[in-house]
Amino acid sequence: MKKTFTLAMLLLVAVSCAFGQYRPKKMPHHRSGGSRGSLSAQSEISVGVGYMSTGQLVNIIESAKQAHDNFNNPMGNEEMNTNLAVFGPSFTVQYLYGLSEHLYLGAGVVYQQATGMQAVLSDMSGSENNYVFAGKYLTFMPTLKLYWFNREHFGMYSKLAVGGTYRMESVNGVSDNSFMFNGQLSAVCLEFGGEHFRAFLESGFGASGSGFGGLKYTF
Repeated sequence: MKKTFTLAMLLLVAVSCAFGQYRPKKMPHHRSGGSRGSLSAQSEISVGVGYMSTGQLVNIIESAKQAHDNFNNPMGNEEMNTNLAVFGPSFTVQYLYGLSEHLYLGAGVVYQQATGMQAVLSDMSGSENNYVFAGKYLTFMPTLKLYWFNREHFGMYSKLAVGGTYRMESVNGVSDNSFMFNGQLSAVCLEFGGEHFRAFLESGFGASGSGFGGLKYTF
């Protein structure tokens, strides 16, 4: 797990270094004192917490399907499953580089954990077997951010990220690692604050969560 997380962070640093090689001659900055300044380059680093991520939504759908199957099979000879997995919040670290006043490009890393238990009741024997479940999910996503407007203390933007998730799951200690494509689409996003520090709120769908918020630093 430490090796995987280290690799993801190294990828994020590599992306930031790669964008750092690009230096536009003049880059509009956030307005300060009613006027626009200019910088040779502008970057932002953000950290945030989200809820109702892709993994959580998939788990809810699977649990609902299991409940439906159990309801339709109360006295049959098939196994009845009860999934009690609980997903924690998703944590996102992101670096973005300003290609223009409205367009930013970069990448983000998302981490999330899940724990729980799955009970399997056999109607044939009447026995019940409990399985302890644990999951860790690490996502890396190149990210595109588009500002609709960006005022002195307030901005509105949309964001699109496409990447993949490394799924590290285990049942009763038996590991089952896999990879899945993932992403984040946040159509309505708001940020407010000062020239360098701002808070943000995003609504969308994906690995970071349907509701996502945090702090960012622009330099």
